[in-house]
Amino acid sequence: MSLDLRYREVKSLSSQVLSMVLNMLEGDSGSVMLLDSTEKVLRITSYRGIPSEVAEKVRESLGEGIAGYALKKKVSLILNSGDTFLGKPLTRSDISSSIVLPVLDGEKRIGVININRSLDKEAFSMEDLEFANLLSRYFSTLMRGVLAFHKSLEHTRRIRAQYRIIRNISKHRNLNFMMRHLLQDLVRFAKASSGAIGTYEGDTFRIVGTIPDELLQDLRKDIENLFNKAMYEKKEIFIGNTIVFPFIHKDEIFGAIYLAFEGNLPESREIKRLRVLLRDVTLSIKNLSNYLSLREAVSREERIRITNILHDRVCQGITEGILKAQYIKKKKLSKDVFEDINDLEILLKNVLNDVRCIIYEEKPIILDGGFFENLRKYIEGIEKVSGIKFNLTLSGNERLIPKRIRETIFSVIREAIVNVRRHSGASLVDIDFRVDENGINVDIVDDGIGFDYETLKDKCNSFGIRMMEDRIKSLEGDFKITSVPSRGTRVRFYVPL
Repeated sequence: MSLDLRYREVKSLSSQVLSMVLNMLEGDSGSVMLLDSTEKVLRITSYRGIPSEVAEKVRESLGEGIAGYALKKKVSLILNSGDTFLGKPLTRSDISSSIVLPVLDGEKRIGVININRSLDKEAFSMEDLEFANLLSRYFSTLMRGVLAFHKSLEHTRRIRAQYRIIRNISKHRNLNFMMRHLLQDLVRFAKASSGAIGTYEGDTFRIVGTIPDELLQDLRKDIENLFNKAMYEKKEIFIGNTIVFPFIHKDEIFGAIYLAFEGNLPESREIKRLRVLLRDVTLSIKNLSNYLSLREAVSREERIRITNILHDRVCQGITEGILKAQYIKKKKLSKDVFEDINDLEILLKNVLNDVRCIIYEEKPIILDGGFFENLRKYIEGIEKVSGIKFNLTLSGNERLIPKRIRETIFSVIREAIVNVRRHSGASLVDIDFRVDENGINVDIVDDGIGFDYETLKDKCNSFGIRMMEDRIKSLEGDFKITSVPSRGTRVRFYVPL
């Protein structure tokens, strides 16, 4: 039977039992020592007639000292001054006799009761020992009840903690955000000293959170190696006082968590509980991944449907209108009518150009190949249909951009460019895109007419701006627009990696 000596009921009960035994056996000093389940040693939990500085330092392993020997062998002892114990004489200046009682629950060891008599009293008898054994069994029965209560209470607390973890992460709709909160909960739940968590993208693992924040300064390479090993072996990794648990569902691996502990690893039953919790956590991660994939698929299909309608119906109708206007212009018309028809033709051509731009802008993003190359091609296409000059600066390692956020980043840039084309009247746009290990920085500046952002941002026609801001915030990033009438507009955002 394992004990957690932090339970106040354990200390209170041992103190009461010690007082009762001392009174009934006419003892002058004594102590109750209980087996600490954490340190695997006997510790004094209550005492009388012993200096506190001595009692608080006592630690005895099973088999060590008189108490450790009695508990390991499960035997009761009477020891008198001058007796020999394990080949050594007992020379105690203030004690004439002692009873040492192992406290047992069947075959399980609980602790030891020590009772001493001073020199002015006669030694303990065998009758005293038999009576003491009855008291020891009584103490064991009481202790069993306390431990059963706390075992049930601890189980209830763990179930509640597991439920809270699942509930808390299930409300998130951003994978990185979910992972970081999950790390906090699991470090606390497992009583780990530090931890790291990340996600897999193909053959690459990306660390998205650590506790403490500076953990990677010294251990990045070691942690990355453990994560990669867990990815290829698809099983738990135990090294020293650390564990790596992969999040696996039906042979599909979503991520992994690294936990480090002070001292030894948790007991096997604690690891088993953690393993069961992680099984449920993995299901939540899978559900979120499926939701995000489905949401992107639905959004892409809807954009395809709308752009197809624009191309097949609207563009065709406008083109027919242009041809009809051109046909009418060939007839004998008055000057005023000819000019009106000519103006109509010009208007229809402008509308057709706008619709084609909309089709190009709203066409679903298919990022085949490198992110930078896709962005360059998109900018080149916009330049051709809009007549706006773009200066594009790309720096950093594009491979650092997670696949799951590439389309979101691209769509925000595209929306900013759409706003420039439709509203700014700009002739020049500078785009600076920088990526490093910490995050992505994007700066888009145009030389257009600008606007009063503070007035516009809360109006219904600022949907595009709100969409951009919401998408960046969904990635835990920062989004900012600065604009002054007649002095252009600047869109800046940052997404942490």
